[in-house]
Amino acid sequence: MRVLVVDDHPAFRRALTSALGMVDGLEVAGEAGGGVAACEEAEELRPDVVLMDLSMPDLSGIDAMKEIHRKRPELPVVILTAHADPGVEKEAREAGASGFLAKGVGLEDLVIVLHEAAEPA
Repeated sequence: MRVLVVDDHPAFRRALTSALGMVDGLEVAGEAGGGVAACEEAEELRPDVVLMDLSMPDLSGIDAMKEIHRKRPELPVVILTAHADPGVEKEAREAGASGFLAKGVGLEDLVIVLHEAAEPA
């Protein structure tokens, strides 16, 4: 499974891509530091799933997800955010999120959600 990692904090993004890169059967297809870049990379790299933060300076995760789904409606997007409250989760899911996790979740749980999101319906 190829994953595009999107987060505007470079240190967190590097740590996350490093951790995901050690998981068997998972490949980090690429990374992006903002919503605009996420849309471009999703189109160019053709990942199996996008793992994206909500809060980014140029284009929010919600808006980026909508743009990604406009071009690739089948591409699952899993939200990984520090803003883990029910209202934010509801908004993300209504916008098309295939999964929603709070930052700080364990790697094993994160991988499970990525696999669930990437499985064909």
